[in-house]
Amino acid sequence: MQALTADASFLCEHGSGRVEQVFSRAINLYLPAQHQLLTLLCEAYDNAPNSARLALTHFDGLFRPGELVQFHPSGITIGDDKWIDTTSCYGWHMPKLQLNPERFRQIPWQRWSEFIHQQLRENETLFLWRGDNSFYQAICHELQQRRKTLLNAIKKGAGIASAVIPMMGLGIGLTPSADDYLVGLSIILFMPGHPAEKYKEAFCSALQTGRENTTLLSAITLEAAFEQRYRENIAGFISRMINEPNGFSIQSIANIKHIGSSSGCDMLYGMADACALSQLYGGNYVSKDSH
Repeated sequence: MQALTADASFLCEHGSGRVEQVFSRAINLYLPAQHQLLTLLCEAYDNAPNSARLALTHFDGLFRPGELVQFHPSGITIGDDKWIDTTSCYGWHMPKLQLNPERFRQIPWQRWSEFIHQQLRENETLFLWRGDNSFYQAICHELQQRRKTLLNAIKKGAGIASAVIPMMGLGIGLTPSADDYLVGLSIILFMPGHPAEKYKEAFCSALQTGRENTTLLSAITLEAAFEQRYRENIAGFISRMINEPNGFSIQSIANIKHIGSSSGCDMLYGMADACALSQLYGGNYVSKDSH
């Protein structure tokens, strides 16, 4: 098997571990010494932190949970019969995205918030659940209550960490809904040069306190997002927002919506809130119909 591209940190990994989780187009590898999860992705997927894309369309029948994994300078052995060659693999690096005061003022933050909301339909995220499932209804209620508490804390600039901690782990899946929301929120608020970047320390403190409340994969994803490391499709969306402030693209939203079963939509919900919050720091457009 041939690795096509890989995150720079993935290519620096060494040591051994095991296959942790197996999906049709993604495989999670666990390295216990580093307490780290790495991901193998099919070629159709976009690049992501701690991951490598392979020249395969799917992984069906190839991997089994528990198989031993060993990293070598030229590749990776998995089990007794699989070798992944990384010698000609291209390193992928997150583009450096940054705001300055003038660029920040040029972005119509409220319009971006509204545009994102318009692309999210009911039940694509538990934050907007309207179905009959009583369990999901209860989660939706809790998500909205804790979301409001967090947004109020950010607006006041106080009690942020204590508002983030109760959100961690709330929801369903390997990356629970509230965690994905926090990823989306932080991707925008913690951009270098954003006025709310100063709150990153509070989010990081909350993660250290509350990381046991969620999954390892989700904690790693949150940590990466706080440090402005996230998927290639998201980077493209943020780049468009910064460099083409009026370039509203439905396709760029659709690319993010395809992340996971609902993770992308949960992230987008967080991004929409982050855009609305950004408007409070000074944008060039204010709508009467803000969310």
